[in-house]
Amino acid sequence: MTIRERDHRADALLLMACSFAVATSNSVIFAALGDLQDTYGFPDSGLGLIAGSGFLTGFLVQLFVSPFADRGHTKRLIMGGMLLGALGSVLMAFGTGLPQFVLARAVIGSSFGFVFPAVRALIANVDIERRGERLGRLAGVELMGFVAGPLIGGLLIDPIGLRSVFLLFGFVNLISMFTISFRSFPQLPKSTDSRKPSLELLRYPRVRIAVIVAMAIQAPVGIFDALWDRYLTDLGGGNSMVGISFALYTVPFFIFSTFGGRLADKYDPQKISLWMMILVVPAVTGYGAFNSLAPVVALNVFEGVAQALMYPSSAAAVAKAAPLGRASAAQGLAGASGLLISMTLAFTTPSIYGAFGALAAFGAVGLLMTVLTGSAALMLWRLNRREQLANIS
Repeated sequence: MTIRERDHRADALLLMACSFAVATSNSVIFAALGDLQDTYGFPDSGLGLIAGSGFLTGFLVQLFVSPFADRGHTKRLIMGGMLLGALGSVLMAFGTGLPQFVLARAVIGSSFGFVFPAVRALIANVDIERRGERLGRLAGVELMGFVAGPLIGGLLIDPIGLRSVFLLFGFVNLISMFTISFRSFPQLPKSTDSRKPSLELLRYPRVRIAVIVAMAIQAPVGIFDALWDRYLTDLGGGNSMVGISFALYTVPFFIFSTFGGRLADKYDPQKISLWMMILVVPAVTGYGAFNSLAPVVALNVFEGVAQALMYPSSAAAVAKAAPLGRASAAQGLAGASGLLISMTLAFTTPSIYGAFGALAAFGAVGLLMTVLTGSAALMLWRLNRREQLANIS
């Protein structure tokens, strides 16, 4: 291994550690919401306010702040995000009522808006020849972080208390920030367009296609956040089954995501993400077709593998489509768009589930994914056709 390769690996590992720390601090709240409500007595609507405030700030920051990484501020954004994660965790630890918890969650939510697009852009540009593989590993680490947060938090709340749990996760963010402060990362490529807003990127056809695919991929997140716990409970599973289902999804995702990234390096990542959607859409729709736990859990494992093969290709397609000097802005735009559709489905699918049942709720998500994927595929076919005709003429 050459010195350059060792530097690439060290950069990637440090950046992944930052993403893992931010993911855990963002997700630990979901293990603590019930205890917070029991302790401080706020209404059920407060749960939505706390969770929603983090999604909202994450959406806004990804859309409007991530372009600053393209202007030479990548490391500052990552360190700032880690600091916000620590600050929000401290605010959560010492909060005494609903307004403080909403504010704290908003601060924590903004942290991944600072960190994730910048880290993805750096990972994609640190070693372009292995872009997909690196992004695949990063996707696995991010998912592990989001699962580890509530898992570790849930185990520690009773022994050490809510306040200590939040302070612990805040301390992890500070340690990560301190670690990367001594590291010099490669600068992202710059251009005169680096100061333009993220939404301006939608004028590029391949960016539009990549964003639409990212929205389709993120659509299931909304219904899982809002309904997965309730759905498994209705099927006869308890809290342990919810945890097991997360593990059965996460483990194959983590194992296969690197292979999915290698596929993205070898073939056209945009086409791979579209083809893999043929596997993911039936899995998501199929959740609502069963009345027992066994087939639902089996689909959970299958979807974990399919998403692992698809997700790195989507991130690589965004990186490949991004114009020079717009790497972080493109990742932020794709992330914000995916988060927007996740939030929308998180708000709407519980009502569909309550009124029409599981098949209607999961089927609606599958239908939306099909429409988005079909639109992206048609746009890609037309774009390739135009380029072929232009080359012939």
